Amino acid sequence: MRNQPLNSIFTERDAGGVSLIDPPTAFRFYMLLVAFCGISVVVVGRVAWVQSQLQDRYLSALNTTSADYEVIPARDGRILSESSAVLAADVDQYSVQVHYRWLQDPADEAWVARRIRSRLTRVERRDAELVERTRQEVIDSRKRMWSHLMTVTNLSLPDFQAKQKSIQQKVTRISESVNRRHRNSTAGPGSGNTGTHETQNPSDGLLMRMATAVRSALTTSPGAGVAATIVVREEETFHEIVRDASFDVAARVHEQTHLLPGVRVIVGNRRTYPLTTTASHIVGARTLVRDDERNDRLPEGIQHHDWTARTGRFGVERSYDHRLQGIPGLRHVVRNRRMEIVESKIERQPVSGRDVVLTLDVDLQRHAEQLLAETLLDVPAHLLSRSDDDDGGSPQPVPTGGSIVVMDVTTGRLLVAASAPGFSLSLFTGSSDAEWNAVNEDRRHPFISRAIAMALPPGSVIKPVTAIAALESGGLNPDAPFHCQGFLTQPDEHRCLIYRLYGAGHDDITLTRALAQSCNVYFFSAATTMGFLPLREWCDRFRLGRECGIDLPFEQNGNVPGSRVIAIEDQRRLAREALGLAIGQSSLTVTPLQMARVMAAIANGGWLVTPHVVSADGMARTATDIDDRPQDLSRRRISGLTEGTLARIREGLRAVVQEPYGTGYKTVRLEEVAIAGKSGTAETGPGKAAHAWFVGYVPAEEPQYAFVVVLEHGGSGSRAAGPVTRELVRKMLDTGLVSVAKAGVEKEVGNQ
Repeated sequence: MRNQPLNSIFTERDAGGVSLIDPPTAFRFYMLLVAFCGISVVVVGRVAWVQSQLQDRYLSALNTTSADYEVIPARDGRILSESSAVLAADVDQYSVQVHYRWLQDPADEAWVARRIRSRLTRVERRDAELVERTRQEVIDSRKRMWSHLMTVTNLSLPDFQAKQKSIQQKVTRISESVNRRHRNSTAGPGSGNTGTHETQNPSDGLLMRMATAVRSALTTSPGAGVAATIVVREEETFHEIVRDASFDVAARVHEQTHLLPGVRVIVGNRRTYPLTTTASHIVGARTLVRDDERNDRLPEGIQHHDWTARTGRFGVERSYDHRLQGIPGLRHVVRNRRMEIVESKIERQPVSGRDVVLTLDVDLQRHAEQLLAETLLDVPAHLLSRSDDDDGGSPQPVPTGGSIVVMDVTTGRLLVAASAPGFSLSLFTGSSDAEWNAVNEDRRHPFISRAIAMALPPGSVIKPVTAIAALESGGLNPDAPFHCQGFLTQPDEHRCLIYRLYGAGHDDITLTRALAQSCNVYFFSAATTMGFLPLREWCDRFRLGRECGIDLPFEQNGNVPGSRVIAIEDQRRLAREALGLAIGQSSLTVTPLQMARVMAAIANGGWLVTPHVVSADGMARTATDIDDRPQDLSRRRISGLTEGTLARIREGLRAVVQEPYGTGYKTVRLEEVAIAGKSGTAETGPGKAAHAWFVGYVPAEEPQYAFVVVLEHGGSGSRAAGPVTRELVRKMLDTGLVSVAKAGVEKEVGNQ
C-alpha cells in the first residue's frame, strides 16, 4: 500500500463506501466554519461602519472648539480742578507675559512634538536623527528665550526662577484638580468605563474566548477605559512675568520679538493720584472690585478671572463712579480642544470714562491743609482782650483734628473742603503694611472727612440763628439795652465765660454787641422769652441736623435737640433745652458744612444753597423745593426770613471782627478787607478741651465766600481758630479770590 497523509478531520472510507468520518469531528468543523464566517461578517461590517460613520465622529471631536470673551481694559475718567490740575487719572501700565508652554519645565512633550511637526515635512520626520536634533533645538530655543527675557526685563535668575515656579505650581494645581474631578466622574458606578475587559469564564472553550476577544477589540473605541487628560485653559495661555514694566522694557520687548518667542506685552492702566495728599478726602480712591461685588458688575460673557474692574470707595471716586467708570471692550476668542487660540476678534471697542471737574481751588485747598497740619502740631499762646471766648491767656491745646470749608455764598461751589489729619492716596495705589498700619492705628481717625462727617456742638457760632429766631418771633428788640450781670438767675449756672474768669458781666449791651462779645446771658434771656419751639423751628428752617445734599458720600446729619416729640406739658425740660440750644450746647451737633451753609444764607439774603464739589456740567442734583428762580435748582428760599432781620445779624457779625470790642478783632482782622464772622468755644466732656470754631463770610459788605474753621478739642474759638481764619483770608487776598476793598474797612487807631 502506498503511504498517504492522514487528514486530521477525515478518515478513509471502507471498502463498502461507508464514511469513516467521526461525527463529533464533523460537527466541530461546521461550527468553526460558521464562527469564521460570522467573525468575517463582523469585521467587514465594522470596517464599513468606521468608514461611513465613525470618521465623522472622530473629525467632529478633533474640530471641537470652545469660545469665551476676554476683557479689553478701558480708561476711567480723570478728576481735574478748574485750573486743569490733575487730581486723579489712569496711566498706562505695561505687563510682560509669557506663554505657559514656553515657561513649563520640563517642556510638555506634546507641545514639543507639535513644534517639531511645524518645522519638518512628513518625509523629514522619517529621519529619526533629524527629529532628535530638531527636538533639541526646540528645547534650546526655550532656554535662549529665558536668558534674553531676563536681560531685557532686568530680572535676576533667582527672581525669574521663583516666578516660573510659582506660575507652574498654580497651573499644575488647576490641572490636577480638573482632571481629578473628571476621572471621578467617568469612573463612577454604572459608567461603563471601568478600564477592565469583559470577564471571561475559564471553562469556555478556545473558540468562545477568541470570539469574546475579537468582539471586545472591535466594539471598544481606542482609549476607552482610560480617562483622557483634559487640557485646561491655563496651560495654553499667557502668564504675567513682570507686572509693572517700564515703557523702555515694553519697547525693547516689542523690538525683539524674534528673540522672544512666546512673549507679549499687554497694555493696561492703573489709577494714579499725582497730588497724593491734596484733597484726599474729596478726591477719594478707586480699587479693584472684590469677589462679592463682581456679580453686580460682571458683563455678560465675562469670566471672573478676566474681570479687573475698579470701583470708587469714597469721595468723588465713589459718588461719580457712574460717570468716571470706563466701559471695557470685549474680544471674542475661539480655542481648539488643546485650548490653542484659533480665532480672535474684537466685538466691542473699549470706551473711556468721562472726566469730572472739581470746583476746588487747588492752591487754596493746599494752603488750608497746611494751616491745619501746622495747627495740629502746635498752637502758640496769645494774650488777647477779655471776651466770652477768652480763657485767660492759658496755652491752647493741640487739636486732635480740624476742618476748613470755603464756599461760594451764591452757588454753593466749594473752593476748600480740608480735613485734618490727612493721608496720602498712594496708600491705595501701592503701600507697605507699615504705612497702612501707621494710618489705621492713628487714634485721630485720618480717614474721616471732617468737613462733612464731623458733627460737633457748635457753641457760640449758633447765636446768629438764635438771634434770627428771637427777632422773627417778636421776642427781641435789637436796639433795646440789656444788662448782663454775668449770669442769668444764679451765679453758679447759665453764666458768661467772662464772669467765670473775671467775676464781671458785659453791662448794658444791644444785639450787635451781644454778637460781637458773644454774651451768653443775652441769648439765654432771648431763649427764655421766645421759648424752645420757635428756636427749634428756625434750626429746622436752616436745615441743621440734616444732610446738606453735597455730592459726596458719607455725609452726617448731626442732631437738633427736641427733634423727637417732647410733651408740651414738660415745660421745665423745654426751658432747659432752649437755654442749651440758644448757645450751641445741649445735644446740638452740626457739621462744618452745615455751618458754612448757614453763613452763606445770611450773606446771600436768605437762600439755602446746595454745596457741591463738582462743576455744574457734572452735577446730578435735584431740589425738593423750587424757588422763584426755576433755572437754579440748587437754591431754596428760607421762608419767613426778612431782609431787616438779616441786616441786623450782618451788623453784629461785622462787629465781631471789625470793632475793637469784638472777639475776633485782634486775631482775625485784616487791613485790606472787611471780614464778618463769629467765634465759638463749644464745651465738651470733663477733662477734654473745648472745640474751637470761627465762621463767617468775606468781604463783609459784598459777600462772596462763606468760611468755617473748626479745631476739634482746639480750645478757644477766637484764639485758636481765629488766627487760622486770618491766614486763610490773607491767602484768598493774595490769590485774587477776594478783591482788596480798603474802603469797607474802618481803621482803628491805637487799638492794636
